[in-house]
Amino acid sequence: MDSISWVDIGIILVYLAGMVAVGIWTSRKIKNMEDYSLASKSLGYVVMIGTLVGAAIGAASTMGKAGKAYEFGIIFITAGFGYIAGLIVFGLLSGKLRQLGIWTIPEALYKRYGKGINLACGAAMFITVIALFGGQIIGIGLIFTAVGQSFGLTYSTSIILAGAIMILYTVLGGLLAVAYTDLIQTVIMLVSIGVILPIFILASNSGAALAGAWQAAATGTGGSISPVYLVSIWIIDFCFCLVDPGLWQRANAAGSGKIIKNSMFVTAGVYMYWSVVVVLLGILGIALLPQITSTYGSTDAVIPVMIVKFLPPGLVGLCLAGLMAVMMSTASVALLISGTTIANDLIKATRPQTSEKKLLLWAKAVIVLVGALGIVFALVMRGIFDILLLAFAVYVSAVFIPAMAAFFWKKATRQGAVVSSIVSTAVCVGLYVVKQFIEVAWMEPIVISLAVSLLLMWAVSKATYKPESATPKLILAGGNQ
Repeated sequence: MDSISWVDIGIILVYLAGMVAVGIWTSRKIKNMEDYSLASKSLGYVVMIGTLVGAAIGAASTMGKAGKAYEFGIIFITAGFGYIAGLIVFGLLSGKLRQLGIWTIPEALYKRYGKGINLACGAAMFITVIALFGGQIIGIGLIFTAVGQSFGLTYSTSIILAGAIMILYTVLGGLLAVAYTDLIQTVIMLVSIGVILPIFILASNSGAALAGAWQAAATGTGGSISPVYLVSIWIIDFCFCLVDPGLWQRANAAGSGKIIKNSMFVTAGVYMYWSVVVVLLGILGIALLPQITSTYGSTDAVIPVMIVKFLPPGLVGLCLAGLMAVMMSTASVALLISGTTIANDLIKATRPQTSEKKLLLWAKAVIVLVGALGIVFALVMRGIFDILLLAFAVYVSAVFIPAMAAFFWKKATRQGAVVSSIVSTAVCVGLYVVKQFIEVAWMEPIVISLAVSLLLMWAVSKATYKPESATPKLILAGGNQ
């Protein structure tokens, strides 16, 4: 089977319509910026776990990771270790972070360092969310390419349509809409991609085909992976978790500190299971889809091609909807972060007299802008995993050391934070450009840029620290309120 039936198309359309319906329903509950940004701080366990899992599992951790497992084999199962560790550590800190009442990174930096650093880090965040949103709808474009452009829906048309739907329900309902759509999407993707697809693939293929996959599992199709590259993934993912604006927002949207902490631990467990499943599917693809790159242009297409080729009608539509849910849940988080952060940390900070109604309009306008830019990004870029790795690396380089110093180092200064952020970001971007022309195995930009950031933060802060004008570090008090 190389195309999908009208039954499958119908399932996908019902799913997309349902996401818009949730946005319309939740929009009626929005009265002010707190409702829009933090869902009135009312999220309980079920919705919180659903939205955390939906945000954690995206295009890179699904299609991108399966594609990398196809290339490098079973060793890529360890790529998720950094993210899992980051989720657990954030869970331990989340209840305390919630007590501070700070739910955006720029706000935390502003409270510790004053003006300047929050704008620099806000700019890095803005670029990152455009790439994050764009990367998710690249995945959706690959899904429809794998379907064979059935019914005239091309790559470009599909990502424009999916992008528009995500923009619509995020604009309408804010975090409440995102949280409830994430819950629905999490259930769909865990049942379809996490259970049905691997069971069906294992049960419906011969022992000889599966044996061929296991024989290739050690090296994949692309040979061995650089240990430095693998370590860089762990570093990026771990650091990103601690400064992930989506997690900070959810920590403050939870009904209590205990809810967010326990939900983070559950999310870490689900993410571990998901990593095993998608790496398994990537390895199976080595034997079952040996011509994936030459036929579809990218190993990222291995899961959608498996769905279309090996599942019966009905299950194809369900699993494609599940795969779309993977991307759409993460993409909507990126959109919401951009809008609420700009409204709260730029507009409100510079114009405190701005009314709640106008702040909401600003947030929604930014969501539409970022969504449009993300769609343009998706139309011109390819390669999900490495694109998102680059975006996360740039963000971590700009934010991680200044943010950690704001909480844990009393001698951190504004000058140290600004210099550290700007120079390390430039180093990260510059090294990625160099890597396009010179292949050096040990040169992973995130390792070098974080070292530069740490060194500059220490050196410049030491040189500019004055006890009489020092700002106190942000205290993470005890308790789980």
